[in-house]
Amino acid sequence: MKPNLYSALTLLCTLTAGTVKAQATSDYGIQLQAAVQTAPPKVSLNWKKITGSSSYNLFRKTKAAISWTTLGSTADTFYTDLAVTGDTAYEYKVASTGGSSAGYLFAGINNPALHSKGTLILVVDTLFRDSCTAELTGLMQDLSADGWALQRHDVARSLSDVAVKGLIKADYTALPDVKAVLLIGHVAVPYSGDFNPDAHPDHQGAWPADVFYGDMDVSWTDATVNSTVAARAQNKNIPGDGKWDHSGMPSAAELQVSRIDFANMPAFTPSEVGLMKRYLAKAHLYKMDSLYISRKAVVDDNFGAFGGEAFAANAWRNFPPMVGRDNVLEADLITTLNDSAYQWAYGCGGGSYSSCGGVGSTADLNGKNQKGIFTILFGSYFGDWDCPNNFLRAFLCADEPALTACWAGRPNWYLHHMGLGENIGYSTIMTQNYNPTVYTPAGYTATGVHVALMGDLSLRNDYIKPATNLSVTTGVKAGATLHWTASPDPAVTGYYIYRSTSRFGTYKRVSGLTATTTFIDAAGTDGFYYYMVRPTKLQQTPSGTYYNLGLGITDTATVSFPPPVAIGDTRRAAAGILCF
Repeated sequence: MKPNLYSALTLLCTLTAGTVKAQATSDYGIQLQAAVQTAPPKVSLNWKKITGSSSYNLFRKTKAAISWTTLGSTADTFYTDLAVTGDTAYEYKVASTGGSSAGYLFAGINNPALHSKGTLILVVDTLFRDSCTAELTGLMQDLSADGWALQRHDVARSLSDVAVKGLIKADYTALPDVKAVLLIGHVAVPYSGDFNPDAHPDHQGAWPADVFYGDMDVSWTDATVNSTVAARAQNKNIPGDGKWDHSGMPSAAELQVSRIDFANMPAFTPSEVGLMKRYLAKAHLYKMDSLYISRKAVVDDNFGAFGGEAFAANAWRNFPPMVGRDNVLEADLITTLNDSAYQWAYGCGGGSYSSCGGVGSTADLNGKNQKGIFTILFGSYFGDWDCPNNFLRAFLCADEPALTACWAGRPNWYLHHMGLGENIGYSTIMTQNYNPTVYTPAGYTATGVHVALMGDLSLRNDYIKPATNLSVTTGVKAGATLHWTASPDPAVTGYYIYRSTSRFGTYKRVSGLTATTTFIDAAGTDGFYYYMVRPTKLQQTPSGTYYNLGLGITDTATVSFPPPVAIGDTRRAAAGILCF
């Protein structure tokens, strides 16, 4: 039987960094990884034994399925699945028999490349329109180069959340395949609900709810909640005040949403603009595969099992599929990331708006590096991120900043798809739209409107150094000839070529995989085109193998194509003029 919610939550208020750990938190998350082979195709799962568990139940499903197929049970800590095929991926669940521990893995055998991500709506605070022109252009180029079509709106931070959502919804209706919203700056912060995920009575009320911008099919209401007990005015919520009623998602979100926001962080020396410039510069280097990042993760757990909630299980369950079980280490988070570049990090402890017990404070991060990429934190108060010197956002403000931050523990997050190339925005929306028939444990306040991602939602686990020096030459009725310099990554297996009629529009693939650094585009409609070349390689991870696409490089040309080749015209085919 589930323990009483509020008695368990109230206990959190009294805990400090010295909490006694009755049981290892790592026993609450099965540390799952896989090895794969193509001939014959098989997926070999293995995991660390859970203390007290004598057997494990195994399940499999496709990525999109909402129910599991039972594979059986085993007393071993390994399992080989032979009922698989190459060029695809499967999702696995391993759960301890009679216990609450589970692990998840998205395992692939040469899973195909994902060429198009859909449309991303970029909503930019006008503070940065002129002050960060070059950096925003660079961000848009990187997003486009990673397969996103873009639509941009520049808005005053005084524009209401209703008006901002109106822009997003109009795009969602008019544009093809809209999948995501990236908020740049202090775009209006929606508040919603009458709840306190951290259990503090003075924190009961409305919390920031960026997921409001991702729900496209339900009208949110501001008519019923009347809650005035919160200490902060921002959390008070009364009918008609512009704060929404919903504590839980009124319907599933349709769009991934994240925010890069440095407002009200005076503990840091740079200005808000300076912090934005620094962040976007690091994000660009990461996407270019130009940063040294150790494929390791660090865990700084100051809560322990905590009556079974085991908040740091979010690390032990999610990190092994991405960096490997042997690369997840327990250490002090701030000190470790100041000195070393780890890809993933988790820290939890009793908190305030600007601190986390046993981890540190916002002030501790000024003048320090946080060389990690993906940071996960949990503790009281600072999950309510729209406050001065907020500890969650502080990691994105460090001299060398982290690139994402989220508050995971209430509820739990499921990030394992990133081990096979998904972006972190995908994991965010999967967590927001939590389905209890798919993932357990939920964690308290599952589907809560407070679930949010700070940072760039497009970020992935693995990147490739791009090709360089693309040039496009043309001739009358000769199509376009592309030349480029190869990626310096020796594992690159070839390149794909794409074209678009607009700079930040949808790029359609016009080639198969080519191993050379030349391509002739000989079929199409005459006109002005943007061309893109992207490298690919077979990426091996603790989740298997998939074809990873690097960011593209672009050039433009006005192209006139040869007349279409009649079927059976062997003379044209022999001359190398292609017919599609």
